[in-house]
Amino acid sequence: MNEQLPMALALALTRVMLDAARTGDWEQVVALEAERQPLAMQPVAGDADSVRQLGELLALDCEVRALVTQARETAGAQWQAGQDRARAIAAYGG
Repeated sequence: MNEQLPMALALALTRVMLDAARTGDWEQVVALEAERQPLAMQPVAGDADSVRQLGELLALDCEVRALVTQARETAGAQWQAGQDRARAIAAYGG
């Protein structure tokens, strides 16, 4: 296999992951990550294009992680609000 191919495929999958994360398609993000992970673990060739691709992959990955963190915090806040509402209803005999 060409040394550059795994990185190019991992980069392409990361781009699709970012698009899925932007639309909130978390199942797709998880599926793509499972496909991307073994590719991203391959050794990276030392040529300029491979190094550029790695840098782009890492930058896109940071964006994906930020969106995951934001979604996790939003879900946590929604869950907490539901718990608070349930406690208030229970406290007032609703």
